[in-house]
Amino acid sequence: MIPELTREDLKVIGFNLCRFGNIIGVLLLVPIIVAVIYKEFDIIPHFLIASSITFILCNVGIHFLHTKNEMELKHALCLAALMWIFSMLLAALPLWSTGSTGSYLDANFDAMSGFTTTGLSLVGDMDHLPYSINFYRHFLQFVGGCGIIVVSLTILARSEMSSVLAFKGEARELGIRPSIVRTSRIIIGIALTFMVLGAVLFTVVGTGEGADIGTSIFDGVNYSMAAYSTGGFAPHSQNILFYHSTPYEVVALIIFLIGSFNFTFHYAVLGGRRREIFKNIEIRTMFITLTLSTFIISGLLLFSNVYSSSAILFRKAFFQAASAHTTTGFGTVYPTQISSIWPSTALFIMSLIMVLGACANSTGGGIKAIRVGVIAKSFFREIKKALSPRSAVVTEKFHHIEDTPLTDTVVRGAMLIALGYIVLFVVGTTITVLYGYNASDSMYETASAVGNVGLSSGITSPAMPAVLKVTYIFLMWAGRLEIMAVLVLMGFAILGLRRGIKK
Repeated sequence: MIPELTREDLKVIGFNLCRFGNIIGVLLLVPIIVAVIYKEFDIIPHFLIASSITFILCNVGIHFLHTKNEMELKHALCLAALMWIFSMLLAALPLWSTGSTGSYLDANFDAMSGFTTTGLSLVGDMDHLPYSINFYRHFLQFVGGCGIIVVSLTILARSEMSSVLAFKGEARELGIRPSIVRTSRIIIGIALTFMVLGAVLFTVVGTGEGADIGTSIFDGVNYSMAAYSTGGFAPHSQNILFYHSTPYEVVALIIFLIGSFNFTFHYAVLGGRRREIFKNIEIRTMFITLTLSTFIISGLLLFSNVYSSSAILFRKAFFQAASAHTTTGFGTVYPTQISSIWPSTALFIMSLIMVLGACANSTGGGIKAIRVGVIAKSFFREIKKALSPRSAVVTEKFHHIEDTPLTDTVVRGAMLIALGYIVLFVVGTTITVLYGYNASDSMYETASAVGNVGLSSGITSPAMPAVLKVTYIFLMWAGRLEIMAVLVLMGFAILGLRRGIKK
């Protein structure tokens, strides 16, 4: 029997949400450092005001909602879902007040896109944004990529149990170390290491391509934050094409591929377990699906005579496929070209791999490679059962850090999440088509939103209908949370409406 919703449930969720909100208040102060460096003193008050509003709201909430009760799993799942909404509403304030977006709704769109590491944007002129605002957009993605919950655990955790429950709320049970707080620090340490490495590489390559050192450093830091977080934001409206540089694309590929891998995989390989590269089901699944999609897209482009050079064709196909599959969103093809000259079948393949997504417990989105691998293994297991004698017992296992039995429970869990993404994809595509966009562009844009990718066929723009903006905000949010936390939150809301809130 489902328990009734009580005021204490709401207090537990609200109290911890407000405690978490103080972290957002601190994060809103970080871009002030960049504003000071670039002498953008007129921008500083916008961040100070947003941060002050956040601290006031959260501390008033902490005072009135104070409780000593521990979180249960239902609270943690709701908390995880609400964290992204709460973060979006607060983080949107500087984007809106500085005029970087056309409306507060547009600011919320970009804030949600940042925190969910999606990369779709309604900012009109990225090339002329203040440095601090441009940095802020990429910083949101880096924070979101590391996992807001991971950052918050060291503050929210009053006990080991509440940490574990909060961690489950984002569907990320890493198991790197027994201590969840220690796990958080390991993840942040790995993220910072690769981010700094990427920034150095981008800076060196950018300088070599002729950019001045100041631009190279600023772009390098921002591109690196977006690449490792598989985010897709860029400091220039041309995205990664701004440099028209193969070495720049190679650096981006290296960093966002690393970002798309499982944190536990990072930990295992850095700890000396090199064989994990060849045995891990996620890495093998991603290698197969990325290779197949690249060759299919290349063949379609070749057949359609889109590009005159086979070398350019393959380079475009591989980069776009890798960016889509890792849910990064960097593009070396303009959205208008994707929509007008790429064959619709190629857009369908791109949409498919965007929904399939990157690895679990990574900065990437989508269904996740481990679930795709598990579903594929279960399919072949059923074929084996059909071909085996009736008395035979067919068992399977898969390797992900360690050998794990392929049980019906594991398969059902993977299928449930996959089904959730498919439902979101179908609903989002249908709504987009109803607003007059063609089917292939609608599938592509919806897959980009629900998979937290950021590639666009041109639909996402400040002029798009407000209902579509809200729809894509919901898709980015639900896709990032992997459905379950959203369903629990909706369950809480339905319980409250149907049965009322008990004392």
